[in-house]
Amino acid sequence: MRHSIEGLTHTVAKWFGTTSGFVTGISSIAIWIIIGKMDGFSAGWEQALSIYIGIITFLMIFVMQRSQNKELSALHVKLNELIITSTRADNKVMIAQELSEQEISEVQETHRKIAAEEIDHP
Repeated sequence: MRHSIEGLTHTVAKWFGTTSGFVTGISSIAIWIIIGKMDGFSAGWEQALSIYIGIITFLMIFVMQRSQNKELSALHVKLNELIITSTRADNKVMIAQELSEQEISEVQETHRKIAAEEIDHP
């Protein structure tokens, strides 16, 4: 079941980022406006619109967060692979997401110094 949900959320996130997803979003707004005009923009229409917007927003937040988490994890794996294969790399940066802000700043300063040295002495 977990694999099915993962596949579904990946497909939904990917589709909503396309032109078709955008057109569908605009179309749903247009349909709601047309229905509202036919219904006289009644309180029932407003309530249904609020529920619809709330549900879609709630679900999309989870889909986007899941997508960002997966992309970030994949990026970490790729960067870790590059760090492992580099002989000059500081393996401490492989767990940078687990370091404190101060420790991250220290690593950044070290990288600035290395870059400055390479610029001065190519």
